[in-house]
Amino acid sequence: MSKLIVIRACRLLALWAAGFLLLAAPSGCQSKDDSTIEMETIQLALNTPSAGWTASPIEAWETEITLFCLFQLTPPQGMAAQVISKIESRMSIPLSTKPKRLVVFGKTWNWGSSADIEFPKSRKTFQSSLSSNAKRIEIKTLDADER
Repeated sequence: MSKLIVIRACRLLALWAAGFLLLAAPSGCQSKDDSTIEMETIQLALNTPSAGWTASPIEAWETEITLFCLFQLTPPQGMAAQVISKIESRMSIPLSTKPKRLVVFGKTWNWGSSADIEFPKSRKTFQSSLSSNAKRIEIKTLDADER
């Protein structure tokens, strides 16, 4: 009987050791450590026809020669002061030497266009203009206290 107890104890010890090794081994499904990727901040500054407009970063696309940083405008809810207002929004993207282009959706007024900012009619229109090898890149939206 003591031999049976020793065998069972050895089996339990072996199972415990195997489980420990599985837990301690690095996983192939671990996410990348974002702290090792150098990031840069992209800023959108835009005049709007009234107070209450907001701009939110939505995504970024990379082609062979350019990085496109996309933002979505949202009009004010309800009544808003009819005064030209400046809004800002930021996103953080992996550092790149490629030129950056700001792309903004949702502009409804006919003035104040900037050569530095593209205003396509829709997201679909913009995406159809991208080259076939364009790829979406990860962005980090910045909270107010990070701005």
